[in-house]
Order: sequence, then C-alpha cells, then structure tokens
Amino acid sequence: TNFSYGSTTWLFAAIYFNLMNNIREGEDCIKKSLVINPGYGEAHRIYSDILKKKHDKEGCLKHALIAVEINSNNASAYDTLGTAYALINDHKSAEKSYIEAIGINSNSAVIFNNLGNTQRHLGKYNESINSFNLGLKLSPDIIELYNNLALTFFEIDEYEKAYNTLKSAEKKSQFYNSRNLVDLYTSYGHINSKLHKNREAIEYYKKALKLNKYFSSANNGLGEVYTNLREFDKAIKSFKNALKNSPYLQGSISNYLLCYNYLMNSSADAKFKKTIEYANLENIKKKKIFQNIKNKNKKLKLGFVSGDFYHHPVSYFLINPIRNLDKDKFETFAYSNYSKTDSFTDILKSSFTSWRDIFSLNNTGVLELIEKDGIDILFDLSGYTARNSLKIFKSKASPIQVSWLGYSGTSGIKEIDYILADEISIPKNEEKWFVEKPLRMPNSYYCFSDPFKDHVEITARKNKTITFGCFNNVKKLNNEVLDLWSEIIYKIPNSIIIFKCKSYIDSDVRKSIRDTFLKKQIEKERIIFLNSSPRKEYLKDYNKIDITLDPFPYPGGTTTCESLYMGVPVIALKGNDFLSRNSENILKNSDLIKYIAKNKKEYIDIAISIAKNDSHRIKELIRNKFLKSPLMDGTTFSKDLSLILREVWKKYCDES
Repeated sequence: TNFSYGSTTWLFAAIYFNLMNNIREGEDCIKKSLVINPGYGEAHRIYSDILKKKHDKEGCLKHALIAVEINSNNASAYDTLGTAYALINDHKSAEKSYIEAIGINSNSAVIFNNLGNTQRHLGKYNESINSFNLGLKLSPDIIELYNNLALTFFEIDEYEKAYNTLKSAEKKSQFYNSRNLVDLYTSYGHINSKLHKNREAIEYYKKALKLNKYFSSANNGLGEVYTNLREFDKAIKSFKNALKNSPYLQGSISNYLLCYNYLMNSSADAKFKKTIEYANLENIKKKKIFQNIKNKNKKLKLGFVSGDFYHHPVSYFLINPIRNLDKDKFETFAYSNYSKTDSFTDILKSSFTSWRDIFSLNNTGVLELIEKDGIDILFDLSGYTARNSLKIFKSKASPIQVSWLGYSGTSGIKEIDYILADEISIPKNEEKWFVEKPLRMPNSYYCFSDPFKDHVEITARKNKTITFGCFNNVKKLNNEVLDLWSEIIYKIPNSIIIFKCKSYIDSDVRKSIRDTFLKKQIEKERIIFLNSSPRKEYLKDYNKIDITLDPFPYPGGTTTCESLYMGVPVIALKGNDFLSRNSENILKNSDLIKYIAKNKKEYIDIAISIAKNDSHRIKELIRNKFLKSPLMDGTTFSKDLSLILREVWKKYCDES
C-alpha cells in the first residue's frame, strides 16, 4: 500500500472512532496516519477535534494551526481553528477564523452557528443574531441554531423572543436527539427563571436532568431557582451536582459558596474550610516576575476588575472614591468583564483614567493587558459573585492584589494579599478566618455616592398606619427573619409591611412569604408586594414606609444606605461576622446606633418604640445624619485609602 492510501485509511478509522466518542482508539489511529504522512492537513484537523474532546487545549490549537497552514483554502480547517480558539476563550481570534471559513464556503450552517456563538461571547449581539439567522436560512432543521439564537436573545434580556425561538425549534421535533432535548429543556429553564416563573423553570430543569443528571448548566440553574424560592438545602445539592461533572466551573463554585457562606447557618470555621476547599480546586499557573518599577514615591497604577460597571451596588460604592483619588498620585484602570452598559457606565468611564473591556479576552489576554498597563495594585470587586475574574487573581496578575466591595468574606485565594475592611467588619480576633490581611479604613470600608445630583424629595405620610418595609432581595428572607417580622406586625395592630423586589412577580414567592404571616393571624391585606422599578422611582417608594426592617444574617448594604438617604430608619440585628455586620457598620458610621439591636427581643422593642414615637417626623434628621457621615465623604475616604495604598506599596518595595 502506498503512503497516501495508508494514511487515508487510518484517517477514516480515526474519524469513525471519533464519531463513536472512542477517543483513545481515535487518537491511536490519527497518530498512525500522521506517522505515514506528517503533512496531511485533514489528519491534523481531525486530531485537533479529538484533542478538543480530551480537553487538551494546547494540542487542539497546535494541530488546528498546522491544518490551516497546510490547507489554507479549506473552510473546515478554519472552522476547526475557530473552535480551538473558542476553547481557550480567545473569541476575537475565533471570530476571525470563522469569517475566513465563511469567505471560502458561505453555505455551511454549522460555521454560521459557530460564528454566532463566538460573537455572543464578544458581546456582538446583533451580529450573533444575524449569523444564526443566516444559518437557519441555509438549514432550518438544525436544532442547535434555534437554541443558540435563543441564548443570544436571553443575554440581551429579550426573554419573549428567546421563548418564541425555542417554540419554533419544538416544531422540528423529528430532528431531536437526547442532547438536543437536554439543551432545549435547560434553555426553557433559564428563560422561565428570568421571567420569575420559578416552578415552570424547575419542571424544565428536571426534564433536562432526567436525561443527563449531572448536566452542569441545568443543575446550576436549578440551584439558582431554589435559592430564589429560599429552599437553600435543595440549592446546595444542585450546585454540588453541577460540580460533579464540571469541577472547575466557576459559576457553580461561586453559587455554591455564596449560598453556603451567606444563606446557610454555617459556623465561621465551616465557612472558612469550605471556601479554602473550593478556592483551590484548580491549579493555575502563577506569574512569578513583575517588571513594575519599585519606586516608593512613584505615581501608582491601580486596576479595578469587575463585571458590575453599570447600575449596580458595586458601582454605587466605587464611584465616589474613584472620583476623589488624587490624579497626580494615582492612575486608575477599569477592567470591565461584562458587555452590559448603561448611563452609569458612562459616568464611570469618565471617572477612570483608562477603561478596558476584557469580557472578550481569555485569561492570557487579560494577564497580558494588565502587565502591559503596568498595574501596581489590582482590586477584585466581585469575589464569588456573577461574572467574577478570580482566575486572573489566582494567576497573581499584579504585585499587590486586594479584595474589596463585592464579597464580604475571604476569597480563600492566597494570591490576594489584602482585603479592604475596617475595625467593625473584621475585628482582630477574626483575622484567622481570612487568607488576606485586612487593610482597615479609619471609618468604614463603605463609601456611598449621591444617587442623583438633585436629592430625591422626601415626602411625609399623613395617615396613622405604621408602615414597615423591606426592599432587600427575597433570598435574604429566611424563615427566622419572617417569623420575627410577623411578630412585630402582630404586636402593632395598626401596622402593615411592604416588600419590594423583582422576585415578587412570581405568585409562589409572594405566597410563601404571606403564609408565614397568616400563621400569626395577620390578614393578607397587611402584606403588600411591589415589583422592581427604575432607581429614581424605587427611591421614591421609600416615602411609602416609616421603618425599614433589615434581614439577618445577610443584611442590607445598598438598601440600608438608600433607606437612610430617604430618611427611613433601619432596624438591624448586631452581627457576628463581616457579612452580618454590614448594616451595623453603616448605622454606626451614621451615628444611628440606637437602631442596632443586640438580640431579637431588642429588635422588636426598637420597632415598637419607633412606631409609638411618631416615626413620620424623623426622616429629615436621619437623611442629614447620613449625608454628613463618613459614608458620604468621598474626599476623606480617598485620602485615607491613598495613605493605606502608599504604605502597602512601600512595604512591597522594601520586601522585594
């Protein structure tokens, strides 16, 4: 047999075994093909696909590049190269490769599907929609195109369009296989979850899991729904199932730790050990050498990494300090890990020295960008919340790394050197629960910003009804909290309570809360639910209430500040760790310690006392105290922060 025939035979054998997902046999055959003919471009392309299934990302890209070099006019080779780039999250290079493939062959729906997916990752949503639609024109029976188009609509909050796209796919039921159905049911689950149809979402996730019980996306989505329904034990189980199939999946790790550390009744020791365990699951290569000039007095470059640079609580606490930092002593760089933008994004962009979008870059690209910018001190503003970039911090992207704002607890990542805190949030005796060293601000680690240039007007209520309120996320309202609040409403006959957040669209969520109060013989008319609204209207709704009730052990932060800004007192329970002290921290720094209860009995007593003493007349006093507090003093906060950062930089220079 001649070399060409022999190598082709082995290639066909490799293709067969690859299709059968027999990776070991497939790799063995393709190696034999390449021994006979090392310059066989199609063999390199198939080898790339086999290595993709083995999760050998470097090998996958290597052979895809060789395939394109040999067959530079082959659409399939460029398509495979695009997939190899997408595997390492280099979506810019992936997009370029797919476009090259389409330039050679514009009749492949599969390539348009791959291009649409990578454009979604790049935040090019209109282009992504166009690519999927072009694919559907070519092959209207490819189910993946419908599912992926729905995912793009999902990303831009077009949930009805996403839902209708999936309904169109269902009409092609004869083309479904088990994998298609898992994807379809999971997508339906995601959409129903976003539409706050939690029970419907659960049904679809369970359908998907019946076909593939460890499908990570379905388990993760199911866990999030159970969290919204305050069924935390079920949520934890679902997140753990997600991690069984994908142990390094950052979204599931984050959701698990958020639920375990924030919502479960876990001890400090248990929280610390669990965080350390999950923080170090994946071994990531560390950067060892930094080129930063070690001059103690130089102008420092500060980087801030977040997926929340829009109307979001993190940004509300960030903008004031950034604006007030001395521009002669610091350069500030924003690294935005989310394509979403709004009017607050524009405000932030004008406040930073430089702005970098990193959501389309892989980890290597982000690390190279941070190194090129010469960042001296890098802040993580996310912790274990959505769209975090913790892998960047595990890689030790900057000489000094600091955790701040996004997460009230240890990251468990030893490469993060410090956590910005204060004496209230992390007392000396609790440092043992942090791998980071606390950098303590003189007052609070919080610095809030004025919501609007002109203060939202406070209006006095005239009726005699005492109105309590809670505008916190529903997941913070555990049964212990609701039992205490129902006792307060019961003891004050002329009182009602208003709950406000987007989750109350779901009647099941409303019913589960209302039932707690009904058990205490409190009429359902005294329990009122409001949905979410634009921020200015949201703040005006504080005029409808007299007293804010703060949940525990997961208290308010932004909501506490907003309540005080609108002159509404906040009753908070004294905490026992960083997270549970957040409202306590805000009240102490606002000189409003009389609203901090030492125990549940005192919590009730404070509520009764305010109700009896004409709560309508204290609003202007509370607003003035809050506005004059350190929490609103961006100038002083930034000066204090500057001194702290200068000290840690000097220490780094001395120790290096």
